[in-house]
Amino acid sequence: MAVITLDKVSKYYTKRPALGDTTFVVNKGDFFGIAGPKKSGKSTIINLIMDFIRPTSGSVTVMGQKSTSLSLDKKKKIGFMPSNPTYCETMKAIDVVRTAARIKGVNDHDAVMSLCKHFSVDKNKKVGDLPLSCRKKIAIVIALMGNPQLVIMDNPFVSLDVDTKNKLAHYLLDLNKEGVTVVISDRNIELLQQICSRIAIMRKGSLLEISEKQVLLKSDTRRVSLKTKDDLSALYTLFRITEITEDSGYISFLYKQDINELVQALTHYNLDDLQITLPSLGDALVRYYEKKLEQENGGE
Repeated sequence: MAVITLDKVSKYYTKRPALGDTTFVVNKGDFFGIAGPKKSGKSTIINLIMDFIRPTSGSVTVMGQKSTSLSLDKKKKIGFMPSNPTYCETMKAIDVVRTAARIKGVNDHDAVMSLCKHFSVDKNKKVGDLPLSCRKKIAIVIALMGNPQLVIMDNPFVSLDVDTKNKLAHYLLDLNKEGVTVVISDRNIELLQQICSRIAIMRKGSLLEISEKQVLLKSDTRRVSLKTKDDLSALYTLFRITEITEDSGYISFLYKQDINELVQALTHYNLDDLQITLPSLGDALVRYYEKKLEQENGGE
């Protein structure tokens, strides 16, 4: 059952589209991620779903209704977290939360206070005295209060401390297991890889791919990380390895050929450590970008 449908949606502010001719469906019970770098169209999609902006063409349907005419009853079933939440700076955090609860018709005071405690909301500080990370904690509580059926979060993990990131990820996973549909956009693609069941890959306003996480990671490509004091220039030349990174003494690169040939070649070097793993979603994104660029350049 479709909870969100984008049907040939585009959004133009100038001659260049912020989002171009995009179609996809988020089904009931999905944990759906929207991945991509800055200005890839992630927030544009979220804003269209929430009806903060209107499409230039195409249509957006949410819970069986057009997003432009979503009923109040349906809106109350959505928990939304913006990328950069702003509230009245003279209000205390707890007053912002209570006001939001009244507006949303949430009467379970204990449940709201439990959320505040769980996400360490600094209840008695004025919003104007809080950094973005603390304002985001307020936004998390507001989004999750009232048992929403659909949770939509725009860049939720940006600026959060590690502990709050982990708490939010686990909380969303638990909600999803209970049948709540979750949609999040984020630049932290490795984190999306860990928690999302389906991921849309965006680039410059274009939808490159929507795929199951397992499909994205299924590849004969491997990430190789090794530690050695030997000169590897001959190895790089032999296997045409060009994109090489070094971090904390480890040399890392993507390898796309027969892994047995690489392992045999490495026996001629003195290695302190060797790790050969599946590529991350970040690596998968790079491959999709490369494929897209090849298509745009006529396969050259």
